[in-house]
Amino acid sequence: MKLAVIGSYGHVGEVLGGLEGLEDVELAAAARWGPEDPVAFVGRSAPAELPVFDDYRRMLDKVAPDIAAVFMPFHRLAEASMAAVEHGCHVFSEKPLATTLEDLGRLRELAGRAGVEVVACLAMRGSPACLTIRRAVREGRIGRPIHAVAQKSYPFASRDEFYKHRRTYGGTIPWVAIHALDYIKFCMDQDYRRVAAIASNQAHPTHPGMEDQGGLIAELSGGGVAVVNFDYLRPWGSCRRPWGDNRLRIAGTEGILETKDCGRAVELMTPESTEMLPLEPERNLFADFVGALSGRGEGLITSEESFRITEVVLKAREAQDRGQFVEL
Repeated sequence: MKLAVIGSYGHVGEVLGGLEGLEDVELAAAARWGPEDPVAFVGRSAPAELPVFDDYRRMLDKVAPDIAAVFMPFHRLAEASMAAVEHGCHVFSEKPLATTLEDLGRLRELAGRAGVEVVACLAMRGSPACLTIRRAVREGRIGRPIHAVAQKSYPFASRDEFYKHRRTYGGTIPWVAIHALDYIKFCMDQDYRRVAAIASNQAHPTHPGMEDQGGLIAELSGGGVAVVNFDYLRPWGSCRRPWGDNRLRIAGTEGILETKDCGRAVELMTPESTEMLPLEPERNLFADFVGALSGRGEGLITSEESFRITEVVLKAREAQDRGQFVEL
């Protein structure tokens, strides 16, 4: 299968890392998302002689890839994914799949008509901590899971120009909180019924369209509650620490599972004991996606799951804007 990469923004490393063990995928070309896109992976994680196009539509016409990896600034993700789908490509996209419900609906319709897969790069599904918690929940180690609390905390550091405006950024719920809402759903095997959210910019006036802190509460399909807090307030400077502080705690009728040490360990508490669980091996989301396309098992995320979680976060953003619960 031929792979083409559109843009180099965000988590394109998930694709490049997954390629290393894939013998049935050839990286055929890349395209810049704009004049300022350095496509820095060419000559590092990809051959220096890799063809690089300035126009991704021309690349799609000329290369005719089987898979398009789309890593554009967020407001342009749906645009490029729709073009790839119209060329018959399966799509592995940075999240969110779209920044508006209208674009999401159009992309879903086009993908269904073309018979191709479109998945979001929600790579935390493949983390050892999430896979370990998911396994423990499915094994019944905490009984029936009924309550979840998750955190996504990052430094502001330096953020691109397009983060300054809601129209181009899309919102912190679709960009950051989506991970937490997705790994809660993934680990608990539950969907969401309704959501409310509060978020605002309190500390970064240079980027008024970017919420730098917030929280949301969602009713789970099983009747319980999920709470997510998210921020860009993690200190960053001469003191070196992990880039993100991602947490998950799931409480059930018979125990509690909780990540420790910025997600590098998982603790299980039951009436009988407290123990640190052996971690599952990490899985690469892109490699699993290709494996599923090739018939080598199930991927970590499906097209339907990708469309659904994007719908959830866009409606959660709507709940934030309206100041009330929104049905999901």
